[in-house]
Amino acid sequence: MLIGITKIILRGIGIIILSIIVLVGALFGCLEIAHNQPVTLPPPTGTYSVGRTEFDWTDNSRVDPLSDKADEKRELVVWAWYPATTSQKDSTAPYLPPDWVTARNKDQGALGGIIESRFSSIKTHSFATVPVAGVQSAYPVIILEPGMGPIPTDYTVYAENLASHGYIVFGINPTYTSNVIVFPDGRVALRSTKGTIPDSANASEADADASRIGKVWTQDVLFVMDQLQSLNTDSSSPFFNKLDLSHIGVFGHSFGGATAASICETDPRCKAGVDLDGTLFSYQAGAALQAPFMFMAEDNCDQNCDAMRQAYSHSNDAAYYLSIKGTKHFNYSDMPLRLPPLSSLLLKQMGFIGSIQPERGLEISNAYLAAFFDQYLNGINSELLQSSTSPYPEVQFEKRN
Repeated sequence: MLIGITKIILRGIGIIILSIIVLVGALFGCLEIAHNQPVTLPPPTGTYSVGRTEFDWTDNSRVDPLSDKADEKRELVVWAWYPATTSQKDSTAPYLPPDWVTARNKDQGALGGIIESRFSSIKTHSFATVPVAGVQSAYPVIILEPGMGPIPTDYTVYAENLASHGYIVFGINPTYTSNVIVFPDGRVALRSTKGTIPDSANASEADADASRIGKVWTQDVLFVMDQLQSLNTDSSSPFFNKLDLSHIGVFGHSFGGATAASICETDPRCKAGVDLDGTLFSYQAGAALQAPFMFMAEDNCDQNCDAMRQAYSHSNDAAYYLSIKGTKHFNYSDMPLRLPPLSSLLLKQMGFIGSIQPERGLEISNAYLAAFFDQYLNGINSELLQSSTSPYPEVQFEKRN
């Protein structure tokens, strides 16, 4: 009798294990199918076609403090999105160049590679290395800083939309802080210990690391501003005399948003800046924003946004503060668009993205981003910024003039 019961139990355990294997296999199968589904980014709302190109710049005046190699100079890959002239024979640029895809997939591992859509299946609205549109003699410039870990192409929706509205957007890849960087000659740079904040860090340790890394990022932006001057006067440059460097804006997400605030606190070349859900750190304390500035925050931000609210209140120029209902931190990026349904559900449960539809969240933040820069870089007054009542019911909006 005991032997019979043991056999039944073992048979039951076997059935359970087999069922789990089948379910796991089905789950991975669903993820793999969703991973390969085509994704088209939301179309830009401006009138210009969009070009994209890449630069590799080395700051020979700085030894890279985030590198593990002695005496290595600070080197940055910078992407540019810009108003372009295109023809029917031009094809859109890949969301991420193939060598970047290979390096990123290797860094993420097998599971990470299927949680998001395949990069080759994401359709952009940018065209590679096409001529700059000749409609204007020069275009205002906007510098984009990503969050800690991502790269500028993770914000393609913002970059393309701003370029379509007549801005030249330069996105900085923060070497040794971004998860992976691929230089034009094929070298790969992964995040370094010096360039990141460990998950185990307590609040004071994280603030100290953020201050140390943030100062490097601030110097990166200032270096890129200097490079733009050279780019604008180089007759062999695609942007020869095309950069209106008297009208420069800076924006970023998360850690990049905090960097935008630092630039607009200290450098008069910043004429307007935007922080997309990026908390500020102690090294920025005491300095006041000297240029028009906008903060966009996730829904129910609470104490995480105290430093942003304080900077908003103490600004020496026009300031705006808004939150979008249903957003979380990564709704201010392309990430939600790249997630299959199962991955999206998981990241919502973890609090990384919110309940708002990804396209809707980006539609709203893009509208305010373009309106803000239109007003302060192009002199086009925007009705969206004039009233505390927003046409978007999801928005809570405040302003100080």
